[in-house]
Amino acid sequence: MYFENSCIFAEFPLDSSDHLRGDDQTLNKLKIEKTTKVIGYRNGEALVESENKIHFLSSCEANDTAIFLGLKEGSAYFAVELDEYFQEPNHTVFLDMRSIAKEVAMDGFSSHPSLLARGKMLIDWHSRHQFCANCGAISEIKKGGYVRHCKNCETDHFPRVDPVVIMMVIYKDKCLLGRSPQFLPGMYSALAGFMEPGETIEEACRREVYEEAGIKVGDVKYVKSQPWPFPSSLMIGVIAEALDDNINIDNDELEDAKWFDKKAIQSVLKNGGDDDFRVPEKLAIARHLLEVHMMAE
Repeated sequence: MYFENSCIFAEFPLDSSDHLRGDDQTLNKLKIEKTTKVIGYRNGEALVESENKIHFLSSCEANDTAIFLGLKEGSAYFAVELDEYFQEPNHTVFLDMRSIAKEVAMDGFSSHPSLLARGKMLIDWHSRHQFCANCGAISEIKKGGYVRHCKNCETDHFPRVDPVVIMMVIYKDKCLLGRSPQFLPGMYSALAGFMEPGETIEEACRREVYEEAGIKVGDVKYVKSQPWPFPSSLMIGVIAEALDDNINIDNDELEDAKWFDKKAIQSVLKNGGDDDFRVPEKLAIARHLLEVHMMAE
């Protein structure tokens, strides 16, 4: 694993073992192995002992709808959705992904959020796609949870991931950041938006920046990506070079957008900022983009 400069929710810690997903016999055997580890979820929250420690359930919780996550050191890992009557063991709690990731990010890096996020994203997808989009019949879980199959029309459906471009727009020694009305006071972040069908990453970046801030973009360079389990996106981080610095914001998209010079951003990255100016927390890829570019001498 390469943890240096990794984003939270990246660096999945298991061998995904795709070759086992279609082997129902082996998966059923793994579900009852004593070494099997089961991660429980309820309403999008994971069962944990603390923000940095997953509470693994016994293999008896691995039911027919359990999702196979992979293997590690001879143990199989599954994710299950627990019903409202499940009684959490002592010293455990159901916690949302954002709270878990925020706590982990403060202490450095852990691959646990990636493991938890994978299970959450797949469970979310199954809960929203129980019916075949082709004929409307009820579909069923196949291949360890990575396919839903419709017996009525023999159509297979696969988990959806929504790509999002997130861009740090630069012009000379300045960086463009925007804020939405729901942000904390003083919070500014990188511009972002969902990709549209048929777009390249570069085209999506240029379109979004122009739509939100009225600025035309030239060169676009990929930096890194981050899985984002809210509910299931892939954040594609890029650096975008603006052709001018004349802002004309779309108030339906942004409340405000400003150019910030490198020294101001370096200062807030070091001291945390305040109600006048702050940037996203370490769990967000927007923070990584700022640190990679703006902290470089």
